[in-house]
Amino acid sequence: MVDSNYMADSGLERAFAKVRALLEGDFEHPGLTLYDLQNLVGYNSRVKTDGPLSYTLPPEPELSGVAAVRLYYYPKDPEVTLIVEIEDKARKRHLRHFKWNGISWTAPHGLKSDLTATREVLPAIEEVGGDFFLGYAPEEAKELAEAIRRGEAAGTKYMLCTRDNTRIFYSPTSSPPTIPCPRCGNGNLIFKTLTLANPEDRIEALLREQRALRTALEDLLLYLKRKLGP
Repeated sequence: MVDSNYMADSGLERAFAKVRALLEGDFEHPGLTLYDLQNLVGYNSRVKTDGPLSYTLPPEPELSGVAAVRLYYYPKDPEVTLIVEIEDKARKRHLRHFKWNGISWTAPHGLKSDLTATREVLPAIEEVGGDFFLGYAPEEAKELAEAIRRGEAAGTKYMLCTRDNTRIFYSPTSSPPTIPCPRCGNGNLIFKTLTLANPEDRIEALLREQRALRTALEDLLLYLKRKLGP
């Protein structure tokens, strides 16, 4: 008898099959091209943005078993053109990364692009004070954030976004997954370790929170412009 823990969710399987058909095409429909993706997300070459720009697939029977399927387009990233995010009913995100080679979608070096549903999911992520905490319960994330602020968390491992300096602290009980920055979508993250000897400067913490808020507002404005038009 097969252990159900190792069986992929049927709704997730259908969603992955839908995305595979969308990207690769079939006998009746051509696959999604870079031009098609740009039209979906509302990309205009005159608009100066590094992205990501996003599009959520509309509800249909093939997607009824998941919460959402989203396409993220990165106009300026040399490695990752498209990230497919499938959010299942348990609110876990399944990410697949792709690069457009001029003809079809290929796998960026070292990133997952296999369109097969698995039980591999990302841990829960919490945002506290402008930082993100991956694999921590909400109360644990708050406690760690306070320890960081007091300078009592030296040796804690985290990932740093090379674009906007967002910090993603990950639980030591699990290996850090390959994910894009939860704030800007940048896939280039570097691994670092806290070496704080003194409590974190409160002004720097406030500045980081302001940057996070400004980025969120900019993303909201871009979303509203795409939905409402100029």
